[in-house]
Amino acid sequence: MNKSNVFFCYNKRLFTFIKDVKGIDYLIVAKHPETDRTFAMFFKTDGLQQAINEYKSVTNFDKSI
Repeated sequence: MNKSNVFFCYNKRLFTFIKDVKGIDYLIVAKHPETDRTFAMFFKTDGLQQAINEYKSVTNFDKSI
């Protein structure tokens, strides 16, 4: 596993959509050691990308959140 195979999700609403609505399992939830922000890690798959694209299309997705 390396960073290119993993999606780091810092957006709680996106995380909830991916996990609860789309049923995609995450690898781990952790806190960034320097920023103290919580994030979840998902394996990058076509299904994950489709879920992210769907989320972006039905919300006012803001990358800065």
